[in-house]
Amino acid sequence: MAQRKRRGRRSFGAVRALPSGRYQASYLDPEGRRRNAPTTFTTLTDADIWLTLQRAALETGSWRGTDSRITVGEYAQTWFAALRVRSRTMYGYRKTFDRWIAPTFGTIAVTAVTPQMVRAWVGTFSEEHPYARVNAYRLLGRLFSDAISDGIVRETPVRVRGARQGPPPRQGHALTIDEILAVAENMPTGRGLAVILSAFCALRPGEVLALRRRDIDQTAHVVHVRETASARYGGGAHIGPTKTAASNRTVNYPAELHDQIAAHLAEHAAPGKAGHIFPSPRNPGDPLSSGAYLTGVKQAAKAAGLEDVRPHDLRHSGATLAAGTGATLRELMARLGHTSPEIAMQYQHSARERDRAIADALGASLRGSGSDESGPSSGVF
Repeated sequence: MAQRKRRGRRSFGAVRALPSGRYQASYLDPEGRRRNAPTTFTTLTDADIWLTLQRAALETGSWRGTDSRITVGEYAQTWFAALRVRSRTMYGYRKTFDRWIAPTFGTIAVTAVTPQMVRAWVGTFSEEHPYARVNAYRLLGRLFSDAISDGIVRETPVRVRGARQGPPPRQGHALTIDEILAVAENMPTGRGLAVILSAFCALRPGEVLALRRRDIDQTAHVVHVRETASARYGGGAHIGPTKTAASNRTVNYPAELHDQIAAHLAEHAAPGKAGHIFPSPRNPGDPLSSGAYLTGVKQAAKAAGLEDVRPHDLRHSGATLAAGTGATLRELMARLGHTSPEIAMQYQHSARERDRAIADALGASLRGSGSDESGPSSGVF
């Protein structure tokens, strides 16, 4: 009987027989870490073929290793540490991860997450939290996109069709000048000017709340936008840098507002150059909170007979009014602090729509004047 030829010692990798009768293959990566095959093999030959492919990939430079040990939670911590974003954005990312991602995937190996698992996770979100689902899904997708770049996985399991899409965003309302003045008039004492500046200077809510005495030049009639205010988060400060570099800007306000601004500074602003123009009633060293401002605007709008008006609608109104004056796209971008011309173009479109409404209203007046009891008017056309 012929003697079976003994297999020689492997020059790369290792294969061991499992109690199940299958074979597990592994090898040492360039950093000396042992890498196991993602699956076990039916035959020894199959395991050897897999090792041959891994060795060829290492030698040709096409190797993309996988780390079967690191969990999603562990990878997220290193990912967060290397991420360079605004502190408020980082706070939001971490809060989203801890609230929505970690409970499901935190202790699972990155390489073990499957598309089916992600699909089941997406299905757990309530329809009452559509934005939570969208934000969490996008964050998980970004994590796995970088995991591919880091060589941990070869492809992302985050590929549920439509999961990135949320409900359409709320469309802003363009208020008329009379409506803006009515909202300002119904604001609590000392806060009407916030509505006026938000609208006539097209300021973001956080920008108007962050204004200080030094930001108002009463001689030149300009507002210097240097900071933005937001709700406290994670022990952070109320005041921070503007949204973008372009948001740091100088905006002219109508000279007709001079007396109103002077009176407000004399009666309601906190003292000193760094004093807040709209100080918190509880702590004058802080600006008026965004929550108090939101509540004030909503209640003032309701008192003025308007529905569903929010602080950002005032900026939207100011941008539309500015576009209606014939401002160019570049001028609108500078006034609004935008870096994208597409957004500024939306306000030009809104201005054209309002001009159409004005023309239609004039046409209705003409039709009405031609059908009254005095008979058709002559020479109208």
